[in-house]
Amino acid sequence: MPSEDEIRRLLVLALDNVQRARCGAQACTPATGAEKANPPLTLAEARVVIGRAALSAVGEYCGLDWRSQNFEPMMNYWRHEQKKSKRQLALIALLHGIMQSRIEKTFAENAACSERDRRDAAARQPFNP
Repeated sequence: MPSEDEIRRLLVLALDNVQRARCGAQACTPATGAEKANPPLTLAEARVVIGRAALSAVGEYCGLDWRSQNFEPMMNYWRHEQKKSKRQLALIALLHGIMQSRIEKTFAENAACSERDRRDAAARQPFNP
């Protein structure tokens, strides 16, 4: 798990790119300096998203259905149970994608997912808040 400083940097990176995401039917507006100084997600929330991104990356590497097992239920949790705004949801999705992509790059250098790793990953895929 990344340090708090790295989590902050990842949040700012996601905010730097938030205008590339959708906030409902329209593109999100660019982040302000104030928003970057005080992100709309807490470090604890970002840590949860980053952890799920790692599981999505492993799921992708092992050929599992990480979207329906992990990502979509996670987004539903933030949307319905945590009542996050459209902008916060866009930021969550961006943060997840950034971290998943970073982790997947490390797998590109590895051999194929072993059956044991696949079983482990499959057991951890289902989202459970």
